[in-house]
Amino acid sequence: MASNNLELCQRNAEEVKVLMKKNVDTVIEREGKISDLEDRSNDLLNMACNFQKTAQTVERHTRWQKWRWYIIAGGIVIVIVIILIVIIVLFTLPNNETPNNASGVH
Repeated sequence: MASNNLELCQRNAEEVKVLMKKNVDTVIEREGKISDLEDRSNDLLNMACNFQKTAQTVERHTRWQKWRWYIIAGGIVIVIVIILIVIIVLFTLPNNETPNNASGVH
């Protein structure tokens, strides 16, 4: 009976040993997976930062292009207005020459 109890204890100890070994292996495997997840999350964070910088650069560039076209259009409108004003002023000024003065007779 004592040897049976000893064998039973040894079998139980062996089962516990096997379970503990499986648990340690599982913990080591999870640790590797967690490390991989941390690496991936760091990579994603870096990619997100790079994307944000690129998005800001593109946004600044498109804003400048939009304003550049507004400036060009405004310049064209100002030139047209100046030309129209000059034409109107030239045609509305009183002409110094009259038909009598042009022939030289008073």
